[in-house]
Amino acid sequence: PFFSLVVWLGTITLSCGQAAQAAAEQDFQLWTPVMLDRTVYKKVHGYLEVIPRVGDNVSGLNQFMLRPALEYRLKENFSLFAGYAWLSNYTDSGVQNEHRIWQQVLMNKSFKRCLLINRSRIEQRLFEPIDGASVRVRHLVKVNYPVHKRVYATVSNELFINLNSLEGGPQAGIDQNRLFAGVGIKTLKKARVEVGYQYQYINRSDRFDDQANHAIVIQSFVGRKD
Repeated sequence: PFFSLVVWLGTITLSCGQAAQAAAEQDFQLWTPVMLDRTVYKKVHGYLEVIPRVGDNVSGLNQFMLRPALEYRLKENFSLFAGYAWLSNYTDSGVQNEHRIWQQVLMNKSFKRCLLINRSRIEQRLFEPIDGASVRVRHLVKVNYPVHKRVYATVSNELFINLNSLEGGPQAGIDQNRLFAGVGIKTLKKARVEVGYQYQYINRSDRFDDQANHAIVIQSFVGRKD
């Protein structure tokens, strides 16, 4: 199955990243994304992510993203998304803005006591002031396992691949991999919080060292399963 291939590729990427950590820049970060979902009309839902990311060893904001979308929920466990994202990167040299048009398929499947989540997304990325668009695909596989009525363990892996090279921007090939493990707590009927650790390994061009980020992630979900 495709998700098995993604997990396998992600494992290879993670292993390569660990082997190369001596040459990679290290950073400790704090991510606190909030995901909101609300019914607009029947099967149409409004969706919004608000994502602040604190980096430089948790000393200051280095990224902020807003990611709105419309979701069409064909079935309870199968949804299609189309949206836009605005991302600002804050660096010593200034602020770089990125704009994304993105499309997504989200599928959930329960088996035994586990919930298996597959999320496939394609992004068309526009960077200021670079001409052209970078196209990236990403696939997330996630498993939630209940350990109590309101508590569950969760683990996920997400692989990012650039489909083309952009002069002055991302290059074709594996872009990054994110491996996450944590605990989820159902706080309200339609709200929950996940807290855990994420290892993010980013491949850079030959001009820069790779980046290995160790992040504490506190993510809140309101109005949706995932």
